[in-house]
Amino acid sequence: MKILIVNRWDDDHQSDYASRIDHERHQVSYVTVPRHVPRIPASAEHIQVVPDLADPGPVIAAAEAAHQACGPFDKLLALSEFDLLTGATIRERLGIPGPGTEDVLLFRDKTRMKARVAEAGLRVPRFREIGSVAEAEAFRAELGGPVVVKPRTGAASVGTFVVRPEEDLAAVLHETDLGDYEIEEFVQGPVWHLDGLMADNRMIFGRASRYMDTCYGFSQGRPLGSVVRTGPEADALLAFTEACLRALGLDRGAFHFELIQTATGPVFLEVGARFGGGEIPWVFQDVYGVDLIGDWIRLELGEPPTTLPPAGRPDTEHGGFLLVPEPRGKRLVSRPSMAGAVPGLYAEELPAPGHEFDGKGGYRFILGRFRYRGPSAEAVERAILRTQREYDCVLEDLGSAYDGAAGIEADVVDAPAPAPTPAGVG
Repeated sequence: MKILIVNRWDDDHQSDYASRIDHERHQVSYVTVPRHVPRIPASAEHIQVVPDLADPGPVIAAAEAAHQACGPFDKLLALSEFDLLTGATIRERLGIPGPGTEDVLLFRDKTRMKARVAEAGLRVPRFREIGSVAEAEAFRAELGGPVVVKPRTGAASVGTFVVRPEEDLAAVLHETDLGDYEIEEFVQGPVWHLDGLMADNRMIFGRASRYMDTCYGFSQGRPLGSVVRTGPEADALLAFTEACLRALGLDRGAFHFELIQTATGPVFLEVGARFGGGEIPWVFQDVYGVDLIGDWIRLELGEPPTTLPPAGRPDTEHGGFLLVPEPRGKRLVSRPSMAGAVPGLYAEELPAPGHEFDGKGGYRFILGRFRYRGPSAEAVERAILRTQREYDCVLEDLGSAYDGAAGIEADVVDAPAPAPTPAGVG
């Protein structure tokens, strides 16, 4: 099989194509950026390098060049959320089988996905596309309650606003281009994320996790935790998820699904046709032995998954993670290692002293990333809360060296100059 991969990653786990694809059996070509070239297996058939993956034009041109050199391709893999639409365009231009633009938009456009799920009789928040503040005001007046305003094709809650009834909506949206925005009702309740794999139009693996805080809270500077749950409650949410995925036509592939749990049942929030971000791939690999990325790739290549547990086998451990956001405009002076200090914490990724936080860290280059395993969900939750209490960092202001706009602020206390003092997170 001739395979073309659009690669966005440079870490050991996500970019490990060598262990997941037999490069001797298949002819594998890549489109990637210069700093990721060292991650490409030496046995790759062809490599096209582009300066940046953010601009679809050069990526598509590079795919066309690879097609001229090694095509036609039988399969295109573009596994990142941010490459799904570019991948669909490449398939359509080069005649590669797989999801096209309309298929992918169901998982990228928040209004399209909610409309499709609602058509299947499954509950979604009331919503509307908007192009102006006046349209947003009219929708909020109809609801008479808090609303969420967010980009239709955004991710990670970037550009999202939660607006209370007493707030001035026009002032909140004053500097926002609403050309790609929607508004929806704010549904109160715990937010869950459901992650797994679909094959032959059924869920072949899935786990339900409840957030501690929310992705929106993380975008506002608050730590984000998550714990995998099991039992009848989790099973019911997984069944709702599977029904939504079938309504959206995801018959094969990875998913990251989010819902709101209410007293009257689950409410669809949003979904991605890809594996979850943050620490999810690592926790699933470490705690459950499931390689979401590898088994997704195997399904795409027509091969059976190799890491999934037998259906119905109970989990012996629970997993979880904690992400401490970057304190924008700060420099890290010192921070402790929590390894060995918190029961159940089995891995951490921490920035080095001197690291400067410029607001571009996303979920990766942040103040702390922690992974947990434990005998129960409650044990993992206690470990996360303890880490938040005891992870004391010292930060200093970047001052004039920082040219970023005001925005994300971590829950830390500034270290007074000239001698910084300890500050707490959580």
